Amino acid sequence: MNNSWNTHYHYFDQKKHPPAATLCNAIALSRKTQISQQDKLAIDLGCGNGVDTFALLQDKWNVLAIDKQNEALLRIKENTPDTYKEQLRLSLNSFENIEELPNCQLINATFSLPFCHPDHFGKLWNIITSSITKKGIFSGHFFGINDSWNSNLEMTFHTQKQITELFSRFDIEYCNEIEKQGKTISGKEKYWHVFHIVAQKK
Repeated sequence: MNNSWNTHYHYFDQKKHPPAATLCNAIALSRKTQISQQDKLAIDLGCGNGVDTFALLQDKWNVLAIDKQNEALLRIKENTPDTYKEQLRLSLNSFENIEELPNCQLINATFSLPFCHPDHFGKLWNIITSSITKKGIFSGHFFGINDSWNSNLEMTFHTQKQITELFSRFDIEYCNEIEKQGKTISGKEKYWHVFHIVAQKK
């Protein structure tokens, strides 16, 4: 695994960050929706260090955690308490190679979808929206076109209009567009343009 991802995981191991606010909002929304326990399947796309995966497990979700970095999945496997292991399934896969996803009630993608190659994003998004059942929930982030990484042709960026189009089959419960100067995990200066989204399928 490359050094940047090693740095990323080490940073979160040290900081013990909480789950994403978007996921917390999605979990709260799911409780209002009153999903039956037997139907509580969530997919954590680009699960990374597993902070969000663990939050879902603790909320009694069955979780399919997907990541293209094997070390990420190994860390989650090693750190998952025995109590939750029957609820968890791990999948080593890149976004570009995903052909289908099971029907589910929640898909979480915390700062991961922008790293899907733009040539494959449309296909991936169709798979995501098809797998989320009626009243199912999406939580995650998209990078806007003003983000300072926008010259990276391997990544996907969106306008406000495009975000609205992506969620035409959803009611957007929360959308916060943030632009600010900040830093990356490695400490480098970066201009962030991020859409924070929670939406429920109509």
